[in-house]
Amino acid sequence: MSEGPSRVLLIDDHEMSRRGLEAMLSTADWVEVVGEADGCEPGLAQIARLQPDIVLLDIRMPGLDGLSCLDEIKKLEHPVAVVIVTLYNDRRYVLEAIRRGAAGYVLKEASTQEILATIQAVADGQLAVEPGLLREALMAPAEEPAAEETARARAESFALTPRELDVLRLLADGMTNKEIGGQLSIAEDTVKKHVQNIIWKLRAADRTQAAIVAYRAGLLDPVEG
Repeated sequence: MSEGPSRVLLIDDHEMSRRGLEAMLSTADWVEVVGEADGCEPGLAQIARLQPDIVLLDIRMPGLDGLSCLDEIKKLEHPVAVVIVTLYNDRRYVLEAIRRGAAGYVLKEASTQEILATIQAVADGQLAVEPGLLREALMAPAEEPAAEETARARAESFALTPRELDVLRLLADGMTNKEIGGQLSIAEDTVKKHVQNIIWKLRAADRTQAAIVAYRAGLLDPVEG
C-alpha cells in the first residue's frame, strides 16, 4: 500500500450505497475516497486512472457481477486490494470471493467501526473476513475426513508440527504475527518462520490460501488434548 491515507474506490450500482459508504469512510482521516463507479466497466477504467489502494466492490450488479469483476480487477497491471461489500452472507459467495483473490468480505449491515476495521486490516496486508463467516464458509471440506481422525493426525499428513498447527489455527482466525506471538508466548520472528513453513507445507501462495487449505482439509477442528 502507498504512504499516507488509504486511497479507496467505490464500485456499486446503487447510489445510496455509495453515499452511505462514503459517509462512513469520511469519519476517518486515514481513508480517502478517490472515486466511484456504478458498474464494473467504468470501475475498471477508474482503477486504471486513479490507481487506488483498495476497491470496495458490490457483489450483485448488472452486467459483470462482483465476482466476475473481481477476476477482471486481478488482471489489471495496477495491484489493488478488493473488499467485497454486500447484503449476502451466502457461504458460496464468501468462498468464491476469497478463492478469486478478495482481501476482505463485509456485509452492508456492518457498522462504521466494522467497515473501517476491515479497511485497516486490508491496508495492513491481512485477510479481512469476520472469523465466524469465514469458518462457516470453509468448514465443508471436499471430502469429509474420517470421524475418528483428529485435526492433529490430519496435520501430520502435511508434515505440520504441533506448534505449526497452533500457529495455523490462530492465523486462520485473522491474527497478525505479533498477536500470534503474544498468544503463544513466542517471538514474532519465530511466528514468521512458522508461517513461512506452513505456507510451504500446504503448498499455498500466501497465508490467506493457507487458511483456506487448512479449513478444507479439516486441520482446524478442535484439537484433542
